[in-house]
Amino acid sequence: MRHEWLYMQPYITRTYMKRGEQQKIVHKGTNNKVNAFITLLYPLNKIKFNMGRTRNSGDFINHLKNIKRYVLKRNGKRFILVIDNASFHVSKKTRQYVERQSEWLTVVYLPKRSPFLNPVETKVNRNLKKDICANYVYETEENLLCSVRKYLRSTGCWPKI
Repeated sequence: MRHEWLYMQPYITRTYMKRGEQQKIVHKGTNNKVNAFITLLYPLNKIKFNMGRTRNSGDFINHLKNIKRYVLKRNGKRFILVIDNASFHVSKKTRQYVERQSEWLTVVYLPKRSPFLNPVETKVNRNLKKDICANYVYETEENLLCSVRKYLRSTGCWPKI
């Protein structure tokens, strides 16, 4: 599971330009952001995601409820969720919810500062930022949300880990 802030200001990456030229990216100067909770479903190699403007325990619990519906609808018996130690992952509210879900959910916490251990970071988030956010300015938050949703739905499946 991974959560990612996506900003309306461009994520600047290297691009090819002729000698002496420089790419110009015009933006409004505001840097509103949207959040994406993204979960890689292994071994299916599919993703579930929730988008929003905030990132807190309530939003994370809603994402877990969506995962629960998905798992139980497909007659899954157990779901192992690997997450980092973000404040909303370890909050009292989240821990209480996770404890009540013990019949279907097991949570494994990654060590702090170890994004390289999280396949969602390497398989999904980097590609999302490179393909959707790099060197592009979105006029509105809704345009950014729409582009990210479209990208995640169209891709939907990732190479084997």
